Amino acid sequence: MSDDNILINDFSICFNPAIYNRQENDYIKSIQIDHLLITPSGIFLIETKNWSEKSLASLDLRSPVEQIKRTNFALFKILTGGISRNRVKLKHHHWGDRKIPVKNLIVMTNSKPNEEFQYVKVLTVNELLGYIKYFKPIFTNEETERIANYLLAFND
Repeated sequence: MSDDNILINDFSICFNPAIYNRQENDYIKSIQIDHLLITPSGIFLIETKNWSEKSLASLDLRSPVEQIKRTNFALFKILTGGISRNRVKLKHHHWGDRKIPVKNLIVMTNSKPNEEFQYVKVLTVNELLGYIKYFKPIFTNEETERIANYLLAFND
């Protein structure tokens, strides 16, 4: 990938007070994201799993789909707050505030389920780069850097 992309590994934030997610009736006190890739095409929220076929079938392991939906909600709250308070300086568009798209990805290093899931794309490591490159750039390099710096200010 080009230098226009910024990768943040092990991104974590604690919230005080907790963020309330009304849709899930959940208070979010903290989040941890394996990888945040900030690109001119938007943000890729990436959870990596090194699970075997047996692990995929296990009911004892927490759903990575639920995990990523939860972290996406918290990230959405942070980003919309930054845009509305003009802390993330994006080029103004005369129609209104621009959106920062966030794509939810679970990247499996071994097996992946055959099923598809709402709001989350499940890929293998080999599929990741092609998926990311599919999306067209919508931000300048400077805007991409501003988004990354804004998020890094929250990182614990």
